[in-house]
Amino acid sequence: MMAGSIEVSMHIEGLDEVLKRFRDPRVQTIAKKHMTNALIAIEGPAKIKAPVDTGRLRASITHEVQSIGGDMLGIVGSPLEYAPHMEFGTGSQSDQPSGKGRHWPPAAALDLWAQRHGVKGGGKAVAYFIGRRGGLKPRKFLRGAWEETENRVIQHLERIVEDVCKYLGGGGM
Repeated sequence: MMAGSIEVSMHIEGLDEVLKRFRDPRVQTIAKKHMTNALIAIEGPAKIKAPVDTGRLRASITHEVQSIGGDMLGIVGSPLEYAPHMEFGTGSQSDQPSGKGRHWPPAAALDLWAQRHGVKGGGKAVAYFIGRRGGLKPRKFLRGAWEETENRVIQHLERIVEDVCKYLGGGGM
């Protein structure tokens, strides 16, 4: 898993049995193709919804398909340390249960941002205002992309079963 990534899990009933029962490499190829398409369907809108200052966060959003034992895991996320803070917010502004009280970010982490935006007082001033406000508001760029594309993603994943059944039934690809 990417450091700082956000995880959305989905389980398809019966797929495990199909993949275990038929360890044919072609079945794995079919599943990986549709899983990749599903992840790309999320990745595009996530990049569009991501907050942009330098473009680093947007550019870092990517997808990955991992095979772990007989399971296939699809990941869309960012390895950047601050990605979860942008997704979920921080402190009392956070939409996560762990968001309690105020959040005072480290001033040094905000120095470059303050410099680019001409903030007098540098990162210390920005950290002060974030702390007074209670933290950062959630941006929900990954979860928003999931909500926007959920039906398309499910269609891609349903195609795994359809295409595997066609292949195993002799219908070819």
